[in-house]
Parts: sequence; C-alpha cells; structure tokens
Amino acid sequence: MAAAKNHVRVLVHSTGSTMTWALNYYKAYKFELSQKPADDMILDDVVDLAAGGKIVTFTDVLQAMLDASDAGFSEIMIVAHGSPKGLTMHLGPGIGSADKERLPILTALAPVVTELDRIRAITDSNRQLAEWIKLLRSLAGKPIANATWGAIASDEFDGITSIAAAERILFRISPTLGAPALQMPAVLTLLRLRNRVVAKKFKRVEIRACNLGQDSDGMKALREFLGVAVLVAPMVKTFYARVDPEIFVKDSDYKRRLARNVPWRLKSKPDPLHSRTYISDDLYLSMTDKDATPLSVLHLLQPGFQACWGLGVKAKNYAMIQLLVENNIDLKKKSGYRSGSFYVGGLDPEAGRTPTNPPPTSANGKAYLLSSEPEYRQMIVSNP
Repeated sequence: MAAAKNHVRVLVHSTGSTMTWALNYYKAYKFELSQKPADDMILDDVVDLAAGGKIVTFTDVLQAMLDASDAGFSEIMIVAHGSPKGLTMHLGPGIGSADKERLPILTALAPVVTELDRIRAITDSNRQLAEWIKLLRSLAGKPIANATWGAIASDEFDGITSIAAAERILFRISPTLGAPALQMPAVLTLLRLRNRVVAKKFKRVEIRACNLGQDSDGMKALREFLGVAVLVAPMVKTFYARVDPEIFVKDSDYKRRLARNVPWRLKSKPDPLHSRTYISDDLYLSMTDKDATPLSVLHLLQPGFQACWGLGVKAKNYAMIQLLVENNIDLKKKSGYRSGSFYVGGLDPEAGRTPTNPPPTSANGKAYLLSSEPEYRQMIVSNP
C-alpha cells in the first residue's frame, strides 16, 4: 500500500554520537519541517543504516531506498554527514565520496552499464560483437561530465574479433575513479542499484546533512544521480544532542545556576554569539515571587554541551521541562515525554561560518534554530 503524501521513511547514517542522537531524535518526535509548510513530513519509519556497527556506503543507501519504495514510500529523508560538495560517505568500497566531483561521472556512466547488460544478454555472438563495436565507437574519446572516455585507434577497431576483447577495451577506456571505473565491481554494483532507484521515480528526497544546500551544483549532482524530482537540503549545519535536565527545588539555587550560565537572560539581554537559550514560558523572569515559580531553561552552547535546568515545587517535578519540550521541540506532541533525558536537534546558521562566508541574513543572527522558530524554514532550499 502506497504511503500518503508527506509520509516518509527516514534513513539515518548513525555514525558517532551526533548521528546516534539524530536517530533517537527522529524516533521520538516523528515529524520534520521542510522548506514549505505543504511539504512538512510525517516520519512513519526510521531506519538505522549502521545498525550492528555496519560500515555504511552510498550503495547501502540506494538499497534502502529500493526497500522504502517496495514498502510504498515515494518520498524519503536521508540523515547523514555532509558538506557543500555532497554527502560525506563513500559511494562504495574504493570509489570515494558521494559528491559533485564523482556523482556526475557516475550519472553519465549509468546508461552505459544498462547498455552493457543489454548487449551481454544477446545470445547471437556475431550480433553481440557488432553491438559491442557500435557502443565502443559511440564512446571513444567522448567527454562526459568531469571526465573523458579514452581514445581508441582506428586500427584497434579492426582487431576486435571477440566479445572478450571488446569488453576489455570498454573497461580500459572508461573514465577513472582511481582506476578505470567500469573495471571496478563496486562501481557496477552501485550503478545497477542506481538505475533501479531511478526507475522508481521518487518524488522527493529530503536531506539533513550539514551545508549541502550551500552549493546548487552539489545538490544538482545528487538529485540527477538519484533521478528524483526534487531534492531538499539545509544550507547550514545540522545539530543533534541528548539533554539530561537538572531540577532545582530552591529558587535561590536555581537563580545562582542561571546567573553563572545564562546571565544575559536575567538582564533581559539577547543571546551572545554561538549560544541560544530557550525558555518554557513567559514567567521566566518572575524571580521575585514569594513562592517558587516553576520554570525551565534549555541552553545550547554547542553540540555535545547542552544544559537544561528546571525549577519545581518539589524534586523530580518535570512539568515545566515537559512544557519546554512540547513548546520548542515536540511540535506534534508525539514523543510522550514525561521525565528524564530528551533529544534536541535543528539547524545552526553560525557554526563554521567566516567573514567571507557569513551566516544567512534570514537567520536573523540566531544560532541553533529549533523547528519551532520562524527562521527554520529559511535555512532549507530545494533543487530545482
């Protein structure tokens, strides 16, 4: 049965703590904003590509896309490490990364692999040899994407008297990816899977990988390789984390913690550079009440250094922590969070930026954007 529009399967390359947090983040909240409200995603299923410590390549991603299509999904989301050039992931053993330098070459090679398989299926040997020679003549010396097919001397064609000889020449003249590409079994496996994925005609692939949306060429290379109608990705860094809240009973203890860690909030000042503070409600600055006011604050310094403090009338009272999670993170109230640790994730316009590559102005000077913020969608772009 086909999944309804905007119902997606999420494929997570869960390497390291950051992507392990991402895996748990999407399992908990089961919802993700896109560039446009009409494209917001309901996450029906979250797949851990690296389950059991598996070394993941883009070949595995392609197989997972085929599995998703067989399960009825026409839209998917891929969560992985990335850069403006593409995904920081090997295409397959010995092939290199899934980026804009290699993907256009492979996209151009894909129909040749289809033709190779068609010719090999011809049972009449004379006809098959004629088809091999026709293919070699069409490719010899031809430029493709970021590479060129090798030349074949005219007298060399006269010496092609066997199918094996024709295949050897095809493999020899193929563009190189460290070695002639079509001599590499991993390339042939990758491209056969790629051709099957293209035949599925995915409507959309949404990427959550750092900075991929900064480079339209990188996005185009990935979109054309996958043969999808639309590719969507953030133009800034992604972040994920696990937060372990600390709850105070005494107002004085809580206020001292805030004074040490988020003093700008006590003075009604904006967040400093590379820092964000989220509060649970408008009562945050009511610190002069005689009775302890239940409050909470989540302070994001950088991925891996999160802090969450709450104040309640008694220990282990997570009421305001629940409000913070629901108001800022769990927009669809799907996680069922009640107490203990929780996961946080979003987009960071400031991380890794320089004076020559400043944060997007549409971020309004904010770091660590959660999906509850209006600037979140502005950090996401599509191709085309």
